[in-house]
Parts: sequence; structure tokens; C-alpha cells
Amino acid sequence: MIQHILKQIWTQRRRNGWIFSELLLVFVLCWYIADYAFVMVHNRMIPNGYDITDTWQIVSGKNINDSTRSDFDRFLDKVKRFPGVQHIFATSDWGVTPFGGSYTGYQIQRDSTSTGYNAQTKRIGSNSYFDVFNIHSINTKQPARLFLSDYNTVMLTQNLAESLFGEESPIGKTVYFHNKTYRVTDVVENQKRFDYSQPGNVIFYPDDLNEMSSSEISIRTGSNFSLEQFKREVSSDIKSYRAIQRAQEFEWGITKEVRIRNGVMIFFLLNIALGVIGTFWFRNQTRRSEIGLRMAMGSSHRQIQIQYLIEALLILTLATIPAVFINIVILQADLIKTLGQEVTNSGYITANKWLRFLITNGITYILLATIVAFSAWIPARQASKVHPVEALRDE
Repeated sequence: MIQHILKQIWTQRRRNGWIFSELLLVFVLCWYIADYAFVMVHNRMIPNGYDITDTWQIVSGKNINDSTRSDFDRFLDKVKRFPGVQHIFATSDWGVTPFGGSYTGYQIQRDSTSTGYNAQTKRIGSNSYFDVFNIHSINTKQPARLFLSDYNTVMLTQNLAESLFGEESPIGKTVYFHNKTYRVTDVVENQKRFDYSQPGNVIFYPDDLNEMSSSEISIRTGSNFSLEQFKREVSSDIKSYRAIQRAQEFEWGITKEVRIRNGVMIFFLLNIALGVIGTFWFRNQTRRSEIGLRMAMGSSHRQIQIQYLIEALLILTLATIPAVFINIVILQADLIKTLGQEVTNSGYITANKWLRFLITNGITYILLATIVAFSAWIPARQASKVHPVEALRDE
């Protein structure tokens, strides 16, 4: 049957050539869209390495010095004793929040002469930070813990530890940054800044809480926490870290970029689907007499539908071959970027360009095959219901 359909496609090559060209161009465009969607979904599925559910930020509004320290301590104690507050952490550095801060110019190295890696540096004054944001050690599977009494110790995220030490255990080894040598005490889960980004390198080191100049209080709450009651009795200057994260994504243009890209992707997919559906609908409607002749010669409704369905899929498959070669040229020209990639050679699927290429081309083929099959089957089904005599009379 397939051999017969291929001969028929060749016989009608002038008519099928336009469909072939259309599907070739559509495949290339769809692959670009599928690659973007695959990267975004892949990044979204990567664990954040922290949990900001039921976490809140409270700003005391005061600079902390010797004269205001006692007032701040009383306020902190009031927050601690409020029903539903499970963990509390105070800091003067906004950059310690999981999605806060930026990459500094510091290079994290094994020693002063080895390869360096950019990383976010987070100064931590209390291990309550890891309880509030639910950050775990990959070794103990428990909330991470810094050696707060030893300012020459650090903790690394897993990706940074692997970049520096490979498969070696980093525990007890030293790293070099800030023109100093630090001892690694633990490794924590990889940390993402935003939902649609990949984890970046992060290094944690102890900091003296008493040196705060202003206060930001972070809390994790339980099910019995009442936000309205807290605003009335403790402080109205409280907001969730989820809202803070969304506001920061909006401020940095991430929200706008995702919305624009998603809008463009949906627009093109709808137009592609409508174009392909319209093409095959018109093509099969113009072949009513052919369908009537086949039915007059004994073909069943099912056989007609299957034949036209296979014919459409074969044209798509033939168009896919040159389209894949065009995609290879685009890939080799580095026109496809990995959105949200914080670390080069991260080890994720998106960093393996050929594996990613195969997956996204496969997704593209399945998507177009679904559209083409639907586009060919519906009009073929309707045309096959026409009485053969009526179809031949139209001809």
C-alpha cells in the first residue's frame, strides 16, 4: 500500500510539491518553537533547591545600632512568639534570599592559580536561614549548617563543587576567593534564581549578625499562622517571598520576556495549525471525484480514510528529511540559544546540543504529524461519506 501511495505522490508531484515546500518551512519554524518550549519546560521542572512556600519578609524600618539594638531584639522576640511562626532569620543583606543578589566579580578557585568560576556569594549570620528557606545538605539530607564560629569555612552548591573538584569529595578541601583560603564544610542542593532559569553557582559563608546596619526578617509559618492578625498585632510591613520573587522577575524583564515569547509561540503555532489544516482540507475537497471512483471500485470508507491519512504523513516524512538538514545548519551556526542557562556545561539535557536536537526534532515531528493527520482525516472522512454517483456527477 505504501509503495502504491508513494507512486501516487510522485504522479501528482506538481500539486504535492507546494505542500512539500510548505511542510518543510513549517517544520523548521516549528522546531525553533519546540526548542524554546522544551528549554522553558525543562528549566521549570528543575528543583529550585529551596522552598519559599509560607515564607514572609518583614522589614522593621529601623537602622540597627547600639541605641536601637534592644528595641530590635524585642521586636524580633515578638515575631518569634507569634502563633504559627516556625523559623525566623534576620539579616541586613537582601542578597541572601534564594533569588536575590547577583553574580560578583569574584572567582571561586581551588587555589590562586587554578580555573575560577563566577558565583553568587551569600553571607549567612544564622543557620535559621536554611530552616526558613528549607535548604538541605546533599550529604545529610537535613537542613544545611554552617560553622558560624569559623569565618574560614564555606558551603558550596553541588554544581560549583563538581566544577571545582569533579568526582572528588569537597568536604575538608579548600577553595580560594576574596584573596583568602576557605575550608569546605558541606555541599547543598543547587540553587535557582528564577523558576525559568537553571541553577547557578552559589557559595555560602558565615557573617556576624551583630554587624547589621538595617534589618530584614524572614520567617517560615505553619498552617495556624494568621496574616491579618499578624498585621494588626505585630507589623503591617509584611509580604510573601513568592510576591517578592514575582516582582523581581517583572523588574528585571524576565516576566515580560516570557510573556512575549509565549505569545509569539502560541501565535505561530495557531497560524501553522490553521495553514496546514486549510491546505489539506482544500486538497482533499478537490479530490472528491477520485474518492468517488475509488468507492465505486469497492474501497470502503475506512480504506479511503487510511489511504489519505498515510499519504499526508508520507509527504510530511519526506519534507522532514531536508528540514532536519536545514536545522543542523541553524544549530551549527549557533542561532539557537539556551535560555536561562546560568552555568556553561551544566550537565543538563539542554547543554547537550545533539541530544537536545534529536529530542526537539522528535517533538516537532510528533506535533506536525498530529496536525497533519487531523487535517487529512477530517476532510477525507467527510468526502468518503458522499455517494460515489454524486461525486462522479460533480466531476
